[in-house]
Formats: sequence, C-alpha cells, structure tokens
Amino acid sequence: MAMIELSIRILLTITVLMFALLLVVIAYLMLKRGLEVSRNKKKMKYIETKQKEWYSYLIEDREPSSTLIPNNESEVKAVEEIFSSYLYNISDSEILAKIKLFSNNYLKEYYRSRIRSHRWSTRMNALYHIFDFQMDELVEECEQLEIKKLTLQEQVQLLKIYSICHKEVFITKLLQCPTTLTEYEYKKVLYRLDPTVLEQLIVRMDDLPLECQYSLIDILGVKREPQYLSFLESCLHNDDAEIRIRTLKAIFEIGIITDLDKYLPFITSQIWEERLMMAKLLGALPISITSSYLQELLEDENWWVRTQAAKSIGRNKDGKIVLQSYINSSNDRYAIEMANQVLGKES
Repeated sequence: MAMIELSIRILLTITVLMFALLLVVIAYLMLKRGLEVSRNKKKMKYIETKQKEWYSYLIEDREPSSTLIPNNESEVKAVEEIFSSYLYNISDSEILAKIKLFSNNYLKEYYRSRIRSHRWSTRMNALYHIFDFQMDELVEECEQLEIKKLTLQEQVQLLKIYSICHKEVFITKLLQCPTTLTEYEYKKVLYRLDPTVLEQLIVRMDDLPLECQYSLIDILGVKREPQYLSFLESCLHNDDAEIRIRTLKAIFEIGIITDLDKYLPFITSQIWEERLMMAKLLGALPISITSSYLQELLEDENWWVRTQAAKSIGRNKDGKIVLQSYINSSNDRYAIEMANQVLGKES
C-alpha cells in the first residue's frame, strides 16, 4: 500500500512539474511573440514615416537627413528592407553608391557586432547584408572570421564579399579556399565579378579547380560579351571534354562565330554532345554556308543531334526549302522522318 501511495505522489509531482514547465514555455513563447510584434510595428512605423526622405536621398540626390539614422534594431531592419527593395527593383550604380556610403557610415558598428556573434544565423545574416550593401569598411573584420572554423555557406559568402569589396585579394582567397565548392557555389561567387577581376581569373584559368573552370565558362556564356570569344575559342582545344562542351555552349550564347573552320572538327566528334552543340551553333549562320554540314548532322546516329540539326535548318530563312529538297533526295529514313516533323508533315 505504501508503495502505491509513493508512486502516486511521484506521479503527481512529475505532473505538476510538467504542467509548470509547460506554463513557462507558453509564457516564453507569448513574450517572444509580443516582442516580435512590437519590433515589427516599430519597423513598419519607420518605413511609413521615412520613405519620402529615403526617396529624396536615393532618387532625388539630396543629402541624407540625420533623422534617417536608425536608433535601434527595429529601425535597422527597416533600413535593410528599404535598401533591399531599391536594390531589387532599381538597378542603378548611383543608388548603390549611396546605399554603400550610408551603410559604411551608420550601419558599420551594428554589422561589426553581428559578425562576431556566436550564432551562425546572426553572422550569416550580417554577411549577406555586407555583400548586398558593399560595405568595404568591414573587410578586415570579415578576414578575421577566417581564423575560425567556418561553414561552407560562410566561406562562399566571404568570397562573394571579397569579389566586390576586396578585389585585390579575391583570386588568392579563391585559390586558397579550404573547401572545394560545387559548380553552383562557384557561380554564385563569380557572377558579379568586375570585368577586370574576371580577366585576371581568365589568365589563371589553369590554376582553378575544375568545378570553378566549368563555372567560369558558363558565366562567360551568360554574360554574352564578344570580348571573351577569343579566350573561349582557345578552350576548344582543352583535353577535358566537359570544358569543350561548355565552351561550345558559351559561344552559342554569345552568338558569334568568326572562323567556322575552327569548329568543323566537332561535326565528326566521337562525343555526341559536341555534335549537338555544333548543330545549334550552325543554326546561327546563313543556310547557304551551313547546309551541307547540317544535313550531315541530320543523318547523325544520335536522335538529339538529328532533332537539333533539323530544327536549325528549319529556323533559317530558306530552311524549309532545304528540308524539302533533302526529303526528295535522301534515302535515310530516320533523317527524312525528322525533317518531316519539322515541316509539320506526316512521315
């Protein structure tokens, strides 16, 4: 009987403690929610009352009023939201310069304390804004982070900051990165590179990790700048097949072929992706020059290559005439079928 009473008392004690703990958790969550609502109200009030002054500073080229300087974290969050909105919706170097100036002058201490935080999320949030607002006056503090063991996300974000705010050491930092990044991560780092830094990186192409080389070539294609054509054509002789394929894709994006003879060997390449890219590239040239090459690719053993060759012929001004002539003279059943599909005819 005594054992039963003891067990009941223990059970009641545990129940009371659990209930008390639940009340503490509920009170904490309610307090946290209340503080969050209060901060959000302060943030929205700042945005509503200061938006005209921000417009005057950022758009109308007036000097910033002292009343714009944030006095607490809620107002800093409001400024972050305002800056992000302008940067996202208006691509203008003068606006960015003003945001950079204001951030360096009035937000520096706030972000300096944030990147020293023990919380990963706090540091990352600060690093994102340092990059977005191009706060070059915090570069030294960013470099001090490298003493610590950083996550991959922090390493990538630091490289992005160096690419904008510390260009003279960016390539060294990139090559010394303790972790090999993925292609996607390299692209995030390289996408906003200044043309002068990009040229320096091109010179150091062979020193880069292979994933970085792939990403660099892809980025050059996205930029579609004819000035990179000579470098890309030099990459066509690379021993790495993936380099050659991506280079052909990048040249296709740029849309310029200065010397067709440099590309003709890829028509008979043993790698079908290279033949596919040639079928795409030839579509950008007059059909009078490319007709025989595209008809050769139209008879390719690979379905994707045949399809692209037929499409490239069909998109040319006189392409449909060429396809009809090919149908009338060819004995290749699969090529004729593909040509008919492009012409919208039954096989």
